[in-house]
Formats: sequence, C-alpha cells, structure tokens
Amino acid sequence: MVVSDRHDGDFHPHRVAPDALAARQRALIGRPFWMVDQVHGTAMIDADAANRWPILGRADVIVSNGWSSRPVGVWAADCAPIALFGAAGTVVGAHAGWRGLASGVVDVAVDVLSRRGESVVAAVIGPMIHPECYAFGSDQLAAVARGVGAEAEAITSVTSDGGAALDVPAAVAAALGRRNLTPDVLGDCTGCDPRWFSHRVRGDIERHALVAWIEPARGTVEP
Repeated sequence: MVVSDRHDGDFHPHRVAPDALAARQRALIGRPFWMVDQVHGTAMIDADAANRWPILGRADVIVSNGWSSRPVGVWAADCAPIALFGAAGTVVGAHAGWRGLASGVVDVAVDVLSRRGESVVAAVIGPMIHPECYAFGSDQLAAVARGVGAEAEAITSVTSDGGAALDVPAAVAAALGRRNLTPDVLGDCTGCDPRWFSHRVRGDIERHALVAWIEPARGTVEP
C-alpha cells in the first residue's frame, strides 16, 4: 500500500489528463491503478468487472481481487481514505467524508468482505483532517455519530481556536470498532501538515491518493 503526497503530484482524475495520470500512477507504484468518481455516498463498484480506466463510475467504495493487476486508489484532500484487506486477497478502498460516515460507508466497505466470506486482516486509514482544523455544526455531528454508531461526545472535539469540531479519526475508528476492527493510521492531519493536500484549510484543488493491492509472495503463483 502507498499514500502519495504533494510531491507526487495531483491524482484528481477529473483534473489530470489521462496520459499524465497514467504516467503519475506508474511513477508512484509502477503500474496504473483504478479509481471511482467519488460522490460522498455509499455505492460500490467492482474494479475487476469494469473496463473503463481510470474512472469506473460514481461510487465511494471500490473493490478488487488483490492478486489481480488492478490496484485500487482513493483520492482525497481531508476526507479519510480507507483500505481494507481480506483474508482471501480481496482489497477494498473507501472514501469517507462526513456525509459518507453519516450514511454508513464504512459498514458498506466491511460488508463487501463479509459477503465474500472473508475476514478483515488489516484496516488502514490514510492522512485525513483532524479536529483542530475541522469546525463542525451540532446537527452534522449528530448525523455522523448515528452513522458510525457512537455517542456524539465520542467524535466531538475542539478546533485550534476552541470551537466545536468533528474528530474524523475518532469517527472512522468508531465505525470500524463496532465491526471489531482496529485501524492502523498512516499520515497526520491534512490541514496541519503541508505534505498533503487540504481543501478546507488551504483551498487545495489537487488530491493525494491512497493505493492498495497485494503482491504475491516470492515463489508463489497468483490464483
């Protein structure tokens, strides 16, 4: 798994020309990867069943057989990019902004593996905005809390100037925790750390990417 930063360039599929995007993807992981047109919802697309590169359709969950030649990517600039790895090799990417969290996008991602009879062997969250940079209203906080199965107090914090804030890392951890999953976190606050793009803090229009796939062990044959 790889998480890009601003030095790797923009991975927004609607802003970067296909040839330039393919070259940038190869520079990052050595081959192209597949993404979806993220819309802050809960729809899922199977990358192995689609033929259109690099955008497979409107969705916020993307799934692939990890042994295939189709790594999956999630682009973001404050929202939480999530990767789940299944015991039988399935890889799931999910884009979790506050609307997606409120709608249950994390459960949708975990359910992909459950329906395939796979347990989750690893859950990883990429860089995302932290509460010190994310002022938030009480109505939206309540909606996110319902969506992740937590008390509002558990996902509420304060901004650097003392206002009410959404704690995105806590919200994602709560959603995964109720499925008995403990995530690893890669990266810091996108608002505080200029290595990554932040729409909310710096008005960045570019997007970094979390890319997930499985490399076969040396000496094994891919199924």
